[in-house]
Amino acid sequence: MSTTEEQLKKLRTEIDALDEQIISLIQKRAGFAKEIGKTKKSNNDPIYRPDREKDVYEKVSKQSQGPLPPSVIRAIYREIMSGTIALEHPLKVGYLGPIGSFSYEALRSKFGTSIESIPLPTIPDVFRAVSSEQVEYGIVPVENSTEGQVSSTLDMFLESDVIIYSELYKKIQFSLLGFDTDLSNIHKVYGIRIGNEQCRNWIAANLSHAEIIETSSTAMAAKTVAEKKEGAAIASKIAGETYNLNVLKEGIEDFSGNTTRFLVIGKTECPSTTSDKTSIVFSLQNKTGALFSILQKFNDADLNLLKIESRPLKKNRWEYNFFIDFVGHKDDHKIKTILETVRKECIGFRILGSYPFSDLDL
Repeated sequence: MSTTEEQLKKLRTEIDALDEQIISLIQKRAGFAKEIGKTKKSNNDPIYRPDREKDVYEKVSKQSQGPLPPSVIRAIYREIMSGTIALEHPLKVGYLGPIGSFSYEALRSKFGTSIESIPLPTIPDVFRAVSSEQVEYGIVPVENSTEGQVSSTLDMFLESDVIIYSELYKKIQFSLLGFDTDLSNIHKVYGIRIGNEQCRNWIAANLSHAEIIETSSTAMAAKTVAEKKEGAAIASKIAGETYNLNVLKEGIEDFSGNTTRFLVIGKTECPSTTSDKTSIVFSLQNKTGALFSILQKFNDADLNLLKIESRPLKKNRWEYNFFIDFVGHKDDHKIKTILETVRKECIGFRILGSYPFSDLDL
């Protein structure tokens, strides 16, 4: 045996010994998690805890000294926690399907592969499934960095009793999927409206001759092309792999770094962490200075507003609901006081949830 082979054998023996220890420790950790699950169940506490998830990620990232980057360590722990959640309680999470959609990718990034994922045809269906407790949680897109708000998600918060439990951001890269590599032969392009808009310049430059057909999701676009054996879909590479489509063009979005924010919705509230945001929605009397008065209260309290969006009140023309995100947790004393003051000036008011800040891409 050569010196090189002897060195490799020695290193592999060391790795095998470490693997035994790692497996033993993972299983020991799972055993403790299972006991925690029993305690949660007896106290009727939620199995999935975004605050605890954040705490674990922060600790393992700080403890990671390389050579593997923290992102890899987080991905490993995502699956470890996914498996232990499944041990504690079989978890069902609904998402805008079918399999292969960006919502599906977001779900896997957030919950791992051990939970039961339930594809649903529309965003309102995800809300209804959570509200009726067919699933414990749902994943829905709420805004995109280039196209802004997802209106159907905001509207459903006005019709549903669910709240925001967590959030995550995912970078979105669109591909053109299909069978025919000659773009001049493609006469139909399938895609979700907001996705088509994020690729409008590329479509205009390369497929101006094609009919754009709107679908309920990017994955449905890919599935439609696979079934019809015609046209092309604007979707993810994973959707192409799922439905056996070729990637005709990759990265067709108009702006690099395109990112979508997703929300985890449920019926449970997340405890305060060291870094939280709160979302509210309210409506006001149609009078001069009404919105300014509300915003002034946040300014006077030195609360950082992260976002403000408006949606029309469907029953009253030219009147609006206002959605606001700001830094802090609703249970903080100062924020409790401000929100009670704000509530008194509103026709309608609802706290949509307090939850941990998410990194921009997981």
